[in-house]
Amino acid sequence: MMKQFDQTEIPVRLLVAFYEAFPSQSPQWVVRAPGRDMWLAALPCNDNAYTIIAPDYEGRTSFNLRSARLKRTTLNRPLPHWARYAAGVILQFHEQGQTLNGLDLIMTGEEPEGPRFDYASGMAVAALWHSVHGLPYNAETLIEIVDRVRREYIEV
Repeated sequence: MMKQFDQTEIPVRLLVAFYEAFPSQSPQWVVRAPGRDMWLAALPCNDNAYTIIAPDYEGRTSFNLRSARLKRTTLNRPLPHWARYAAGVILQFHEQGQTLNGLDLIMTGEEPEGPRFDYASGMAVAALWHSVHGLPYNAETLIEIVDRVRREYIEV
């Protein structure tokens, strides 16, 4: 079940970044990775691509399932390090039959830049996927998923 957040809990910079990137849209989902200070706001899109904007890195990247398997963007550039866990989580859920045909999302948090931020972003995407598909989750569930992504996608 998707947790409902009080508007005062949601970081203002997340919402500002979302409305700057997608001015005529509203996020359909807002999730926080349990046990982490990582948030994301997302909405579905119809182009079978996943666009991730990370204001903390002043970064934006887009990939589809095919390019993500190759750890590349849709422009055939290497996926930025901060997007790799998110891409791996998305691939893992698709392989399990839990699909979303495209997303636009903003992720931001107070996690320090580097491995902790990257890992927490994977947890946030996993939380989003669980929320969208109505699956229960907790921090331990998400850590298992992200650890599998680390072993089977990041480190290979």
